[in-house]
Order: sequence, then C-alpha cells, then structure tokens
Amino acid sequence: MQTALIGIDIGGTNIQGAAVVDGKISARGKIATRAGQGPAAVIKDLVELVLKLAAGKKIQAVGLGIPGLLDAERGICISSCNLGWQEVHISRELSRKIDAPVVIDNDARVAALGEWSQGQAKNCSDFICLTIGTGIGAGIVSNGQILRGSRWAAGEAGHMILDPHGPECACGNRGCLEALASGTAIARQGRAAAAANPSSLLAKSNDIDAAVVFAAAQAGDRAAAQVVATAMTWLGLGVANLVNLFNPRLVVIGGGVSLAGEQVVAPVRAQVHRYAMKVQRETVTITTSSLRDAAGVYGALELARRGL
Repeated sequence: MQTALIGIDIGGTNIQGAAVVDGKISARGKIATRAGQGPAAVIKDLVELVLKLAAGKKIQAVGLGIPGLLDAERGICISSCNLGWQEVHISRELSRKIDAPVVIDNDARVAALGEWSQGQAKNCSDFICLTIGTGIGAGIVSNGQILRGSRWAAGEAGHMILDPHGPECACGNRGCLEALASGTAIARQGRAAAAANPSSLLAKSNDIDAAVVFAAAQAGDRAAAQVVATAMTWLGLGVANLVNLFNPRLVVIGGGVSLAGEQVVAPVRAQVHRYAMKVQRETVTITTSSLRDAAGVYGALELARRGL
C-alpha cells in the first residue's frame, strides 16, 4: 500500500497543506482557518484536510506548523494569540483521529525549515526566516542549528516592542512589531486611512486587507502609500535589530505580506543600511521567499520526514 507524508501550515487566516507520495508532491489544499469557532472546529477541519490530501493512502506522519508558544515534545500548543488557543493538546487529538503520528513546531521555525530544504536558504548555516501574515514570527538558524530556546519559545520577533505607547497587540502588550507591521496591522491602518480619506482608492474597497493596501499604494494612492511607508519603516527597524543581534548571512521575508515584493524589501533594506552595524549590514542579504507563501508547507513536510 502506498504511503503519504503530510505537511500542514496553520495560519491565523488560512490553513495550507500538501502530501508527498514516493518523494513527490501528490496533492495540495487550502482552507480558511475557523479560529473564532474554537480549537475543536479547527481540528475537525484539519482531519478533513489531512484525509483529503492522503487520498486513501496510509499516512506515515503529519508535520504541523502552528503560530504560538508550544511544548513540541508533548505536542501541546500552550498559547496562540492568533488562534485564541490555550493548552490545546493538538498532537494527541489529531493523531487519534487520523491514526498517524503528528509532529509540531512553531510556524516560523517550520517556514525556516522550508527555506532551508527547498528555498533561498539552501546551504546557508546562518539565516533568519521572517514570516509576515496575520502575525510576525522568526525562524532563526545560527551555525547550522535552529534556535528553539529553553522552552521552545525562541524567535518571537513579532513581540519585539518598538513603541511602548503604540497600538495594542494580541499578546496584551503595546507597540509590538506585529501590531505595527503585520498583515493584520496594515489592514487595520488601511481601514483607518480609508475613513480619514474618503476620496482615496482605499475608501472604494469594501474589504480592506494588506494586499488591497499594497495594491492601492502601487497605484499611486497617497493614503495607502503612507500606510505602507509607516509599516515598512517599523518592519525595517525590527529587521535591523535582528541583524544586529544574530549577524545572519541572509534574511528571508515570507508569508502573505512578502507577496508585495520590492514594496517590502526595498524599505527594509534601507532601514537595515541605516541602523545595522557595519559588519552586520555588510554581511547580510535581504530577500523575499522564492517559495512565496508556501515555505511553511514545505517545512511541515520536512518536519514530518524528520519525525519519522
């Protein structure tokens, strides 16, 4: 009987997955994340997606990237701001329903695995994979090792506080990088700009998300351009801090916001050039993911493979 490896990337907005059979991707899938309906609803959707991807084949293992703080050894999501989860025994619950082992890790570290195995960071032993979507996370590889921390909590770059008097973050603090420059933050700032500028392109959209804001800025809308400029200034400052701290050779920007390409990379490079120290800024290359928003899926597949 043929077997399948399954990789799933859970985001605050969407869940993406893929199956590998005989070393090749055999199926892909994408569904909305029903985070507002609680963990039981999300787990139900995960079961359906995994079984659909497996297409009747025996499941060898599932790799799962989850945004939040985890106890990966016990398979527990301790907390996730973007999912609204607390103490969810995700590995046990999912494994029981699909009759296969489930390996979990933080979604940003899983995305870093994807970049390492399939993307821009191949053969690179010092890099940071920054995922920017509903939230912001960082998978940090230093001297060929993924940094996980003493309790699997390393890499929470999105909760680097840049402005203590800034907007409230889902974590409860104020002025976190995530509250200033994530896709969620850009969408929120875009809605505020639309309300304040009724003649702007933003005001003509019924559903403003980060992609709408970037598109309006690209089209020359001044209100949207200001939102993008402010968010990217904060993002660049955060990246400069990470570059100073970890001296990576490469920073790969992934997640949904990275799809804006040079609208993201150019201002981030400018901030790093301005604020990073000489050796660090001369060492680092900053680019977007060649895997677009699928690095987490490739990383989850790699996680499943390593879990075997």
